[in-house]
Amino acid sequence: MLTIGYVLLSLPAALLLIGPDRRDRNSWAPTEPSPKRTLARSLLEGLRPGAFLFGPDFRHIARIGWRFLTLVVLLAAFTALLLEHTWWTVSCAAVLIVLLSTRLNVGDHVITAVARSQEREKLLAFLEERLRWMRAHCDKVVIIAHSQGGFLAHQLMARDGGRNQSKVIRLVGVGSGLKPIWLLQQIKRPLVCAVAWMLPVASLCLAWGASPLIEPSNSEIAASMLMQVKVLVSSMAVPLGAQSPQFSTDMLHGVVESMERMQSGLLLVGDMSWERWVAMTVSATLSLTCGLIIRFRIRPNAKSIFALPPTKGTKQLKWEEYSSHHDMVGRMLLPTLPQGVEREAAPVLGHPLGDHTKYFDSNGLLPRRLAAGLLTDIESSSRSFGAKRWMETVARYERALRKQHDRRRCFQGVLMLWVASATLLPRIAHGATIVEAVVGNWQPLVVATLVLSAVFTWRGRRSHRELVAMLDSELRGEPRPTPPVRIVVPDGRIATTMALAIGAVFAFFGALGLSLLSKFQPAWNVGSPGAPMLAAMILAILAGAAGSGYRVRRRWVAGAGFLACLPALTSEGPPSSSVPAWTTVPGGTLAAVVLVATAIALIGLTRARPVSLPDAPPSPSAVPSQRRAASDLAAVGPDRE
Repeated sequence: MLTIGYVLLSLPAALLLIGPDRRDRNSWAPTEPSPKRTLARSLLEGLRPGAFLFGPDFRHIARIGWRFLTLVVLLAAFTALLLEHTWWTVSCAAVLIVLLSTRLNVGDHVITAVARSQEREKLLAFLEERLRWMRAHCDKVVIIAHSQGGFLAHQLMARDGGRNQSKVIRLVGVGSGLKPIWLLQQIKRPLVCAVAWMLPVASLCLAWGASPLIEPSNSEIAASMLMQVKVLVSSMAVPLGAQSPQFSTDMLHGVVESMERMQSGLLLVGDMSWERWVAMTVSATLSLTCGLIIRFRIRPNAKSIFALPPTKGTKQLKWEEYSSHHDMVGRMLLPTLPQGVEREAAPVLGHPLGDHTKYFDSNGLLPRRLAAGLLTDIESSSRSFGAKRWMETVARYERALRKQHDRRRCFQGVLMLWVASATLLPRIAHGATIVEAVVGNWQPLVVATLVLSAVFTWRGRRSHRELVAMLDSELRGEPRPTPPVRIVVPDGRIATTMALAIGAVFAFFGALGLSLLSKFQPAWNVGSPGAPMLAAMILAILAGAAGSGYRVRRRWVAGAGFLACLPALTSEGPPSSSVPAWTTVPGGTLAAVVLVATAIALIGLTRARPVSLPDAPPSPSAVPSQRRAASDLAAVGPDRE
C-alpha cells in the first residue's frame, strides 16, 4: 500500500517516460548565441519542407509523438481489459500483490533511495566501510555503478568534501538512476510538486482548448479530406476514355471546393466556444506561472547540483556516465551533468527495459570499452598495454553499432507510422479525434507494436552478436572478415524514399478505386484489383527501408511496379470505337503514375552509395593481441598495479 500510495503521489514523474533524451540536445540546447537568432533559424528551416522533414526538430517531435502514442495505446489496452474482463483484473491484481510483497518490488527500492533517509544512510555506511577496506589493500580503485548504484556511488563520492575519493581514480555510472532519483526527491518540495502537477494540467487544457485548430476531426476538415480521397480514387480507377469533359470539370471543382473547406476548417478562431478559450487562457497562465517559478525559485538552486568536490590528491577523480538512448532510467536529458561526464550512447538493443539490464551481457560492447579503460589505468611510462589502440578499435565498432541501431529503429518507426496511418485515418475521417481513434483501435496497434518490437529486438540482438564476435576476432589479431554492415549515405536516400512513398500512396488509392469499380461496374471486367494493394504495401516497406539507410534491391522495386500494372494488363474496359483501346483500360492512370515513381526510385538506387561499417583499421598491426595483453598483465603482479 505504501508503494502504491507513493506512485500515485508521484504520478507526474510518469511524464519522464515520454520526455526528451540526449538525442534531443539540439532542440533543448540551441547552438545560436541569442534566442532571437535561434527562433529565426527554426522558422527558416520550417519553411523548407525537406529541411523540416529531415531536421532534428522534426525527429524530436516524431520521437515524442511516438512515445505518447505508445503510452496511450498501452493505457487504452490496460483499461479496456480491466473493465471488460474480470479474469484479467483478478490476475493483474494477484500478480501486483505478489510482486509488491517480495524482494522484486523495485518501486520499494526506489522509495528507499528517494525518501527513507535512515535506510539510505545505512547503505552508504556499508559501502563506505567496503571502500575503506579497498583503500587499505589496493593502490587504485575503480567504482562501476549500475542503476540505483549510480546514485549511491555519487552520494558516496560527494560526502564531506570528497573524503572517500582517496585512491578512487574512476567512477563509472552505467544506466545510472542519479537523475530520476534526484527529480523524485525534488517532488517532495511543495513548490516543485505544484509545478509538477500544474504542467500536465496546462498541457491537457491546451490540448482540449486548441483541438479545433489541430485535430482533423472537425466537420470541415474531415469533409475536405473525404472529398480529396474521392477525387483521387476516381482519377486513379476510371479509364481515360471514360473521363468525359464533365467528369474532369467535376473533379477540378471537387479539388477546389475541398481546398476551400479545408482552409475554412483551419481558421476556426471565430467559431471556437468560450469554454475552449477559457481552457487555453488557463493553460497559458499555468505555463507562465510554472516558467517564472522555475526561472527564479528552482533553477538558481539547481546549478551545479551534481558537481563532485575536487580530489585532495594529485590525480583528480574521473567521472564517466554511460547509457543507451532507450534505457528509460539512464536516458534522461535533464537535469544536466557536469561537462564531459556523459559519454556517447552505448549501443545495446533499443529496448526501454532490455537495455537497462543488457549492459554487462557477454555480448555487450560496454565491457570491451571498460576493458580499454582498465588497460589505461594500469599503464605506466615504462609499460604499455596498447590501451589507445584497443580503445580506437572498440570505438570503430561502437560507431558501426550505433549507426546500425539508428537505422533499425528508424525503419521500425516508419513501419509503425504506416500501420498507424492505415488504422487511424478511417476513424479520423469519420469525425473521431486522434486520441479517440487510438483508443478505439488499440487492438491492432497493440499487436503491431508487440510484433514489430519482437522482430526488431531479435534482429538487433543477432546483428549485435555478429559485430561483437567480429570485434573479438580483430582484438585477437585474427584476419578481419568482410564488414557486415553497409549503410546508404543520407544524400542518396531522399529522392528514392520520396518516390517510393508517393508510389505507395497512389497504388493504395488506385487499388481502392479499382475495388469499388469492380463492385459497381462488373461489366468492365476489372482484373487483379488486389495487386496494386500488395504493391502499395511493398512500396511502403521499401520506402521505409530506403529512408532508414538499408540497401534496397532494384528487382524488388521493379516487381512492385509490375504488380501495380497488372490491372491495366488484365482488365477490359468499356468498348469504344472513337478512342484508342489503351484509354479504356481501368487502372491505366495508376500504372503510369506508379511506373514514373518506380523509375525515379530505380535511378536513385543506381546512384546510391553504401558505406561499409565498421571502417578499416589504420594499419594491420594497430590492434593489440588479447593473448599478448593478458601475458603482459600477468607479469605486472609484483607491481601491485
